[in-house]
Amino acid sequence: MKKHLFFVSLGLILFWNASAQEESPLNSSYLAEYGISPKILDAAASVLLQEGSFVQNLEIEIGNVQGNGTYKTQIVYDPSYKDGKDIRFLIEQGQFSKSDLKSLKKAIEKSHKLSRLSRSNLYDESSLKLVRSDSQEIVFGYRYSKNNIEPELKDIKKYDGQIFISNGILEKIELSSLKKLSEGKENFKRIVYYQRVTELKGYIISEIKESYTVKGQNFEFTYKTADYTTPNGTRVSWAGKPSSSAFFDTEKVVDTVNVTLGWGLPIFGKPATKLGFGLPRPVGINVIVHSQDDDLDFQGISVGFGDGELADLSSLFDLESSNIVQTTNTYFVRPDVWIFPFLNVSGIIGRADNTVAGNFNLDPEFRQGIVDLAPFLGLSPGDIPQSLPLNIDVSANIIGGAVTLGGGIGDVFASGTYQFIRASVEEANTTTTANAYVLLAGYRFPNNLNVFAGSMGQFYDSDVSGFFELEDGNILRYNVNFIPTQWNALFGVNKGFGKHWDFMVQLGIGGRQQLTAQLGYRF
Repeated sequence: MKKHLFFVSLGLILFWNASAQEESPLNSSYLAEYGISPKILDAAASVLLQEGSFVQNLEIEIGNVQGNGTYKTQIVYDPSYKDGKDIRFLIEQGQFSKSDLKSLKKAIEKSHKLSRLSRSNLYDESSLKLVRSDSQEIVFGYRYSKNNIEPELKDIKKYDGQIFISNGILEKIELSSLKKLSEGKENFKRIVYYQRVTELKGYIISEIKESYTVKGQNFEFTYKTADYTTPNGTRVSWAGKPSSSAFFDTEKVVDTVNVTLGWGLPIFGKPATKLGFGLPRPVGINVIVHSQDDDLDFQGISVGFGDGELADLSSLFDLESSNIVQTTNTYFVRPDVWIFPFLNVSGIIGRADNTVAGNFNLDPEFRQGIVDLAPFLGLSPGDIPQSLPLNIDVSANIIGGAVTLGGGIGDVFASGTYQFIRASVEEANTTTTANAYVLLAGYRFPNNLNVFAGSMGQFYDSDVSGFFELEDGNILRYNVNFIPTQWNALFGVNKGFGKHWDFMVQLGIGGRQQLTAQLGYRF
């Protein structure tokens, strides 16, 4: 019997989804009419989204042609215990092998990671509809949101849900799916029972029954809430409440399994969420395309052959009036992680294609001297150009990192970013470094649309040395000194699509013209 199969699915058992709205009563909603808070429906998606702490007795039965196997464990959850990042399981000694226990812990980590990151109102409000109504019972149907659902919970998009209200009181929510689910699950059905807490008002989940088939094996899970305590410490009682202490055989030793659940990042993320701050997912990967034109102000040019001294050629040119533009197209990947709710650290790796083009204007006195000597050199004075054209294409491998400090109040946000980049220019046999500072402020609109403005400063090596290998085998060494545009203005928009994808476009204007597009995915 493949006992470990039920652990694989346990990540989906601890949480499911809720309900919605469509044909609502006038100036109200079906949920409001029957005193049902969306929090109740969130709890149907995940028992860990209930407001209080609780103990659940869980019995698991696995059946196949070889017979049936039954297992017991007890779930202990307290959102105040280690900021809700840990959960405890009680098991009888010897009931689970080491491999089974390891699988169980992995399933728990997966399930709680999802719950901790889930938002409120998980259901699709527009899908809620009246299925049937009589004097004793009212049934509403609903579907799950197609967006903002955790990837691990993709199965719930295939579910049909029904809410049963008997004599004006929420009795149960049933979830079912006629389609095959992930990991080969078929004939899926889940029933969540509720108990009304009269003295405090509202509901708690009293029992969950779930069943499905995987490769000829039948799995049945029965959760019974044995203890429930409100966030302010009030212990709740209800009709038919089972005992938590009598669940295990009193003659056997019971072990406590403590599991650290989900991401540990950002540090202090859970307290920040409790204070009302909305946090992005902690880990992301971004693909970025960046293009910019930068006006370069050359200050000096020196060249030399082999090991000889470099000759300063600056006096031969009118560098102030010369027009040289550097065009850079950069393609890079930037993984990032939020260490704290206000501190993001990222890496940068990619490639840049650079073109330096323009004209070096000859110094008027120097040119006049060449013009005077032209007849003696067999040249026509008209053959002496006003400037020397420059067109150099070089590529660079880039690597670096960035640190961002950010935060916001309400819908207003601000951030400051420092970037360090090291570029290896292959054709010029040189390496340069750059430091960039980005200061932004913006406003968050509905539908995950952010508009921002700010400024960018770029500071990189303005004294660059390298060499070119000539066709005849000689080495041409060079040193150039230039001043790039340091600061320019930025404007942009960022749009989030669900909980994971976002797209950003950013425009830079001033002495440096920029256009940046970024596609990101957050885990």
